[in-house]
Amino acid sequence: MKWFGKKDVDLFRLYKESSRMVVRGGDILADVVQDYSHLDTKMAELTEMEHEGDRIIQELVERLNTSFILPFDREDAFKLAHRLAATLNYITGIIDRMILYKAAQPNQTVKDMVQLLREALAEQEKAFAMLENVEKHKMAILQCVERIKTLERKEDSMYRRAVAQLFEAERDAIQVIKYKEVYEHIETAMDYCEEVGDVIGNICMKYS
Repeated sequence: MKWFGKKDVDLFRLYKESSRMVVRGGDILADVVQDYSHLDTKMAELTEMEHEGDRIIQELVERLNTSFILPFDREDAFKLAHRLAATLNYITGIIDRMILYKAAQPNQTVKDMVQLLREALAEQEKAFAMLENVEKHKMAILQCVERIKTLERKEDSMYRRAVAQLFEAERDAIQVIKYKEVYEHIETAMDYCEEVGDVIGNICMKYS
């Protein structure tokens, strides 16, 4: 089934560029939690990248609003755009909170959660790269979606254990609040990544 024209090819390009920006945000976040120095410089880099990501999302939404023929359901198309934007916003928010709260060095739990998030973002980017030819790549895309779900389940389990341990072992209430906020932001970014995967999976089932 031929299901895209010139404008739709532009839409796929914008989706792929937006997904790539989210991956870059995850890379910067990973660098921060591994090397907790020069935070202001790294935050400036992430903010600049976020602005570029916002520009791409804005262009994507404008095209969605003006295109009469979309490659898939309009509701799904807008969901993808909004969930990508939300994922990037939460990645930025993680570092923002580290700076705002002047949190201690990221512990191993933060590092492990960020690593799982990066792996999920990489799977998301792979899925977007294949979405333009969904009939040919259906099974590979669905495998990416399933790996995202698996990573989200691991992260959710890790998050629950980390919060329980935090309340049990940490005696400083302020530190509890700081770390809990960081954990929650990483978990929420992963949740949005999973939602993107769910939409991509639905598209595969509808149009292949």
